[in-house]
Amino acid sequence: MKLFYADTETTGLDPFRNEAFQLAFIIEVDGKIVCEKNIRMRPARPENADAKALEVTKKTLAELATYPLRAQAFREFTETLAKYVDKYDKADKFVWIGQNPEFDVRFVRAFFKEHNDNYFGSWFDSRPADLISLAVAAKVKGLIKPENFKLATLAAEFGIEFNAHDALADVRVTRDVWMRLSAYLQPPKPKPVQAELFWLN
Repeated sequence: MKLFYADTETTGLDPFRNEAFQLAFIIEVDGKIVCEKNIRMRPARPENADAKALEVTKKTLAELATYPLRAQAFREFTETLAKYVDKYDKADKFVWIGQNPEFDVRFVRAFFKEHNDNYFGSWFDSRPADLISLAVAAKVKGLIKPENFKLATLAAEFGIEFNAHDALADVRVTRDVWMRLSAYLQPPKPKPVQAELFWLN
């Protein structure tokens, strides 16, 4: 099993207008972390950056302008993926795990298209796994009682503190919470059945 925990920071909410400027991820293979990366990239369209997004992430356009070129970041990203997945093998894909992963997936898909690469699906399973869905299942079973399903709130359920709105910090906590929720939701081990002896009269 190859899991890809990921989070992005972006210049806004629209993947067609805005861009990811940070992509952090953890790759886990058969339960073991084999890679952790924090890739930064310079916005190609800084004029489209949303002021609110910059405020939330505590970034300035001047700082983002110092980040590596996007082509360099894309090359680093795909070369890393190629170390762990054979893009030509239909059975060998990452499962993307995240907090509302569809948001991040849309921006990374746009990142691929930006570099004329239509093969995002060669690396990832088509169905990302959402931490929120796992948390909802745990809440339904009465295992947790969060006020909402924000990452910080779910982390607080387990006494985890972190610096939100940094992609690398977010992805580390996402993995931590995912693993704890997964452990909560494991089915109980079946009790051993005691054999009964029947004697024939």
